[in-house]
Amino acid sequence: MHTQWRDGGEWKKEKLPLTTPSDEACKMYDAVVTQYVGWYDEPSVGGIEHSVDKMIAADPDFVMGNVLKNGLDLLGTGKTVTLDPDFKLDIEKLRELCQKRNISNREKLHADAITQFAQGSVRRYFGALLLRTSVFWSITFKNIII
Repeated sequence: MHTQWRDGGEWKKEKLPLTTPSDEACKMYDAVVTQYVGWYDEPSVGGIEHSVDKMIAADPDFVMGNVLKNGLDLLGTGKTVTLDPDFKLDIEKLRELCQKRNISNREKLHADAITQFAQGSVRRYFGALLLRTSVFWSITFKNIII
């Protein structure tokens, strides 16, 4: 399976820069996305769950890391901001990070999509996500070996 994870420089070369000073966070972001899209757990990084933990530990303020973590929670666990106060805090943290960090428009749109989805606006979520991520997914899929 795929185990060479992209650092910040490699994401930038793909024209998908990630706003974080941590190459480890970038690599774990790649590991999480690759495992999720490939529908497998990579033992070398402890699977998706541990990869998410490592990504957030490497940079707790990594906007796209928090987008990915919260998105997986929404899709995979059915967490809601109305029933889970901790998850509500996670979504509020994501909003705050977007305001205080100098992030790209692409990152802002991803964060907005997750925020909309968390608030129950699924139509706006999918509209925002589909319109703005086609390049990301095409680059991600080319790196997956099935």
